[in-house]
Formats: sequence, structure tokens, C-alpha cells
Amino acid sequence: MRKQRFLKQVFYLGMATVIIAGSGVGCSSVGDQGKESIKQEGPLTLQAVAAVGALSGDFNQMDILKRISSETGVNVEYECIPGNVWNEKKNLMLASNDLPDLFIGGGLSDSDINKYGKAGMLLPLDDLIQYAPNVSAMLEKYPELKKALTSPDGKIYTLPFYDEFLPENIPDNLFINKTWLDQLGLDVPKTTDEFYEVLKAFKTQDPNGNGKNDEIPFTYRANQVYTGDYSLSGAFGTLDVPGHIILENGQVKFSAMEDGYKEAIKWFEKLYKEGLIDQEIFTQDQSQYISKGKSEEMIVGAFIIYADENFAGVERAYNDYVAMEPLIGPNGDQKWNRYKFGMALDKFAITNVNPDPIATMKWIDKFYEEDISIQVHWGEVGKSLQKEGEMYKIVEAPEGMSIDEYRFKTVPAANAPGIMTSEMYEKIDFAVDKKKKIERYNLYDPYANKEVMPVIRFTDEELNELSTISTDLNNYVEEMKAKWITGTSDIEKDWEDYKSRLKEMNVERYVQIYQEGYERYK
Repeated sequence: MRKQRFLKQVFYLGMATVIIAGSGVGCSSVGDQGKESIKQEGPLTLQAVAAVGALSGDFNQMDILKRISSETGVNVEYECIPGNVWNEKKNLMLASNDLPDLFIGGGLSDSDINKYGKAGMLLPLDDLIQYAPNVSAMLEKYPELKKALTSPDGKIYTLPFYDEFLPENIPDNLFINKTWLDQLGLDVPKTTDEFYEVLKAFKTQDPNGNGKNDEIPFTYRANQVYTGDYSLSGAFGTLDVPGHIILENGQVKFSAMEDGYKEAIKWFEKLYKEGLIDQEIFTQDQSQYISKGKSEEMIVGAFIIYADENFAGVERAYNDYVAMEPLIGPNGDQKWNRYKFGMALDKFAITNVNPDPIATMKWIDKFYEEDISIQVHWGEVGKSLQKEGEMYKIVEAPEGMSIDEYRFKTVPAANAPGIMTSEMYEKIDFAVDKKKKIERYNLYDPYANKEVMPVIRFTDEELNELSTISTDLNNYVEEMKAKWITGTSDIEKDWEDYKSRLKEMNVERYVQIYQEGYERYK
């Protein structure tokens, strides 16, 4: 990629030299960043690396992106990299300085932004934002967003997707097979004990009626947000999250050292030992997980996911499964995770090999226009959307696909910068899937934690220290969690040694850095 860019720049610089010699006109510069915009004949073509999800289509084939290019005169060629190989490829690009003209879609960590911004590989956008009126208006309207985007050196290197769709903040929901419950004469369980009894019935009473012992009472993917078990521990008094940093009454805590976490692990171990939890929770990938929900015969009793139609297909989701309230634990705890997903800060960055940062900024500003942003994130008019006046109606997907599956195939959706305000959402007539998601949000909202860790921008020193501590810390937590749940180790015997080991691994300093960052944010 760098070699291709180098050859292009040699050509453009040669052209620029001829133009300068003939006219005495030089290239324009942007602020004090020393980055020149190289003017060229014909449309500008940029190379982009896009971080995409498992359901994403090819950005190069998306009509809404072609429209943006047509309206701005900026062509973009996308290399789409899925999440399962993103970090490896991104790290290789950055380490080797083999850069695209821009990054889009996310996947740049705070450490990446700080490090490569300081090194000059990512351009500061502060002086470029003047060429992006939609971005400027957004940052003026939402000062907390500008604060979150600003790196410790005082500069802005990335642009966000700012989203006020509240259901995204409670992404994981628990579903149960109502058809099986009715078949067995059982009610929807409300407590962890009732859930345990229902799972035993699913395992032993052949609820799908095929005479085979093929039922999976309960499945999920361990250590995942949208499809995983983090929220389930709330029934035992302690919510868990990626990184295990939680906030309670203004105090930062490490969830995987709390007594509630221990009790949750003991409950998981009991279910796993009796075959009530899928024995592949630690090994299955997303496609393997989804295949169980869409198998020819219905074999799953309960599962966790963002939307049930994405797991079980539309027909089963609407006819066989229902959402459950968060389970009530043995001490009356009923909690579920709420995240702060409305500010995805890393959706766009310009690199130092970009031949025209000003034109690039004008191009990306289109993503923040109301009509464009609605279509980029919710579907293209004429495909996923119908437009009447100022209103947008989400239409049904082609047969065999959920609305979300079709949306991600045809537009970038969450893998793009942009803005979706509450006022914009008032103009969208959602299809059944999102209306159901809103209903589930209202179901879970009373039980979701009110305190959520804000987006904190750490200094380079803090990030380095966090990185040093967190890798070993989190690997150890996940290793022991797997051993305890699968029964290869005993949590009661290990618990005190486990906590001592975490302290040796500097868990207290890890928590302190987050506490200090939180105090700064306040």
C-alpha cells in the first residue's frame, strides 16, 4: 500500500512541478501540520482501510458510498478488514508505516491514536474541521463529544459516530423458547433457580419432540458483550464487563474480584456440569453460534444476543422465542449492563500519506449530513428505506434475511462515521425488529446500572501502564473463569490465591488509574 502511494505521489509531485514551473502557483497547506494538498487533474482517488463486522457487505459495492463520492468528486477504494483479523492487520500496517490514505469504520485504540498522532502518522484534524461545516456544528452542539475526542496533547485525530439511539446501550438480551415452555407446561422463569429448573426440563423432556437428545438448553459466547455472559452475573450482585472495570457510587472496582462475581461463577459451573449450558461457550465463534439458532430443527432453549432474529431467523424469533427480564438472584439482585455506546470516537482518521486532506475532510463531512447519515446507518432509500416527505420508513428485508442482515450488506451502518440524534430518530418509522428492540430496552432499562464509566482519554503514560497491566490481568481472569466453569479447577479452593495473584499483577494500580481518570473527567 505504501509503495503504491509512493508511486502515486511521485507522479503527482511531478505534475505539480510542471504546473508550478509554468504558473508560479504553489500547493496549499493546512495549518501548521505541514501537510500539503496536491492538486491533480480529474477526480481524487483515495485508498481506505475499513474495519467491518461479520455481517458487513463490500463497501466498494455500496450505492450510498458511491453517491457520496459522486457529490464530492472524491473516489474511495476500500479494503474491508473483518474484526477477527483486524488487530493483526492494523498493527502490521502501523508498525511498518504501510498506510492507507484514511482509516474508516473504527478499530483504532486510544493508544493507537495517541502514539501515531504524536508520530505524525495520523493528521490532527483541528485546522481541517473548518472545511467540514456539519462536523463543526456537531462539535459545537455537543461539547462533551469534543472533550472526548480531544487527545491528551490537545489535538483531535479522529471523528466519531455519535448515536442517540438508547437501545444500543443495552445491547445484550436474554431470550427463551416460549414454544418449548408451553409444550412442557412451564412459565417463563423469573429467578436463577427457576431458570435452572427450566433448563433441566429442556434437557431431559425432549421439547422439540424428535426423540433425540439434541437440545441445547442454554447457549452463549463467553466473554462477549452482544452474545455473552457479562450481564448475567448481575443476578448475584456484581455486573461484569470487558476489562472488568465497573463504577459503583463513584468508586471504580474490579468486578472479577467481587464476591458477586464468585457466586455467579459457581452458578455457571453448576449449569455447565449438568450439561445445561452449551459445552462450546468458550470455543464457538459467531458463525458457529448463529448456526445453532438456525439449524433445521429447533435445538436451542435459551440464548443471549442483540436481536433474536439475528440468531434464530425471523420466523422463529417472532413465533417461538420471547425476551426475559433480567433474572432475580438468590439475594434478590436483578441487574443488567448498560454501556455508553453512543460515542464511537474512532470512526475516521486521515494519515500522513493522504494527497489531499482538505478534499478528504469535505468528503467525510457528507457523512454528517442528515439525509446521508440516516441512509449510511439505517439503509438506502429504495432498498431498506422508503422516504415520504421528511419521514423514513424501514421496509422488510428480502426473504431469508433479517432486516439487520440486509442493512449491513447494503450500507456501512455502525461501521461508519456520522451522527444520529434523537430528533433524527423521530423521522424514522422503524420496522418490527427495531420496534421490538425498543420494547426490550424498555423492559431492561429499570434494571440496568445508572452509573456508567464515561469515555476517558488517558495520557500516554497511563495507557502504557494500563496496557502493561491489563493484558496479563485479563488473560488470567479469563483463564481461571474457564477452568472454574468447566470444572478443571475449584473456585472455593482457589479464590484467595486468585485474589492474591491479581494483586501481584498490579490490579490495585489498574483500578487507581481508572479512578484518577474518572476524577479528571468529572
